[in-house]
Amino acid sequence: MSYQRYPGEVIDAEYVEVIPAQRGIGAHLLPRRTSVVMGEVMEEAMVLATHDRCLALLAKSGMEHTAALSMMEQQFSSMTPEAAARYRQIVDAYAQQAAGMVRRW
Repeated sequence: MSYQRYPGEVIDAEYVEVIPAQRGIGAHLLPRRTSVVMGEVMEEAMVLATHDRCLALLAKSGMEHTAALSMMEQQFSSMTPEAAARYRQIVDAYAQQAAGMVRRW
């Protein structure tokens, strides 16, 4: 699912030029439509920001766990050197899975 779909042009939320409403048949509809568009833009921005926070949290968690597992690998390898290759395979497999999850997110 892509959260980066937006059918219109990008609007800078810090600077929006206000155009005075014209006095015609649709003049009373302009403020409502503007409000709807701005609501949609704000909603999309909130979704993108939440998505970014989740991705960062997933990456941070994967890095922390990989670091902890790597430290355990080093400790266990010093205690049982004959199993060092197995420990490395386990940590590498975890790190690859974690990186794949971040890529797919």
